Amino acid sequence: MAYGDAATDKAIIFDIFVRSYYLMFMRILYGFFILSLVCCSREVRAGKGDIPLSLSFFNNGTSLPGTGFAGIWNRSVHPGVQAGYFHTYKKWPNSSFFQTAKLGYFYHRFAQQAVQLYTEAGYEYRFKFRLSAALTAGAGYLHAFPAIPVFRQENGTYVAKANWGRPQAMFSTALTLGYDLEPCLKLPVKPFIQYQFWMQTPFVKDYVPLLPNTAFHIGIQYTIKRQKDRQHEN
Repeated sequence: MAYGDAATDKAIIFDIFVRSYYLMFMRILYGFFILSLVCCSREVRAGKGDIPLSLSFFNNGTSLPGTGFAGIWNRSVHPGVQAGYFHTYKKWPNSSFFQTAKLGYFYHRFAQQAVQLYTEAGYEYRFKFRLSAALTAGAGYLHAFPAIPVFRQENGTYVAKANWGRPQAMFSTALTLGYDLEPCLKLPVKPFIQYQFWMQTPFVKDYVPLLPNTAFHIGIQYTIKRQKDRQHEN
């Protein structure tokens, strides 16, 4: 393989180095995510505890926290939807430590649409007046597709390229406020709002390796009660 000048050689070597370590990091990340899902699924199959599920609709924006309306809402609408599962590892009288597994999708006009698959570790505190606050942090996989056609030059003409998307990583942190309606509705329902800050990488390798995003979620959490638990309670 022939190389050019010293600067080009260094750039090529650096690119190979970054790619190799990025692939290694992604393998570790995927392995951690799969292991987390396996641990959660074992608990579900074992019939231990309830099954809390969530569904939310959100508005996503490429911005840092504090921007937009009231510092949390992006003025342009880039809609998304997300479903999640929660598993509690440790529960105290007023708090709990839990893990999530989430699958989401969003559409950003003229930029991208993407599928999210990630997990979070979180801590929730429950106040006496049925309000709860939770902090979460996590990471996972994101598959992004350009939201506009992409072309390549072939024999002097432009031909549309196949849009298979790009595998990427995402890192997330979020603050969630929920209100437990079970005491008054007799249903295990908790509406919530969530402000999420997450990073996408690598967005554009050469000049935007990390793309900041914020998302404001409005959703509901519903807990499926185990039949065993109901029989035990009765």
